[in-house]
Amino acid sequence: MKAAGSWALVAAFTAALLTACVTPTADTGPGRYRLTHSGERWSEAGDDPVLDDLRPRYPVLLGQVFDASTRGDFDTRSVRRDLEHVPVDRRNFDALNAVAISYFELNHRAQADPGGAGYFDNSFRAAKLLGVPWKAYGLMADAALRDAILDFFEDAGSGEKLDTATTAPRLARIVASLEAKEADPGRRARIEGLVRSLETAGGFGGEDR
Repeated sequence: MKAAGSWALVAAFTAALLTACVTPTADTGPGRYRLTHSGERWSEAGDDPVLDDLRPRYPVLLGQVFDASTRGDFDTRSVRRDLEHVPVDRRNFDALNAVAISYFELNHRAQADPGGAGYFDNSFRAAKLLGVPWKAYGLMADAALRDAILDFFEDAGSGEKLDTATTAPRLARIVASLEAKEADPGRRARIEGLVRSLETAGGFGGEDR
């Protein structure tokens, strides 16, 4: 009987392992920030063609962002509307990823041409994009969406994407201000840790904050 019970336990454990191998986890779907550890670019994350997925949903914004001749303000209404949608569903996360792609593209373009004709224009537009998830964080209490927004800010300050190491310290004050909007102790601790890492990026000190 003991042997039979042992074999039954082994069989159950094996079945559980096989199920885990074939069952997709929640963080592989579209309802998340999709660009973490995607490398220095932002068109796709591994086999996940993020930019191609989002172009049909946000043709105006992404069209303006990837048209290097575009100057001045651009239309963020679609991503603001979707990021603040209630109830939270895929469109909130699609909007966040579209904001992230747009930010990385404009930030890279600005930093690649310091003092050039489009430097200040692209820097301003990139900074404006950061305000979209910042505002949504205060409006949306959904835990998964707040986590995803922090994932974006963490990625934007990680230095992994092209030219983000230079601009990472600028995010510190933006992220620090999220703590006042957050009651969850775990998320507050994450914000504090992220702020510390942003403050030290590129040799920036936190004493002036």
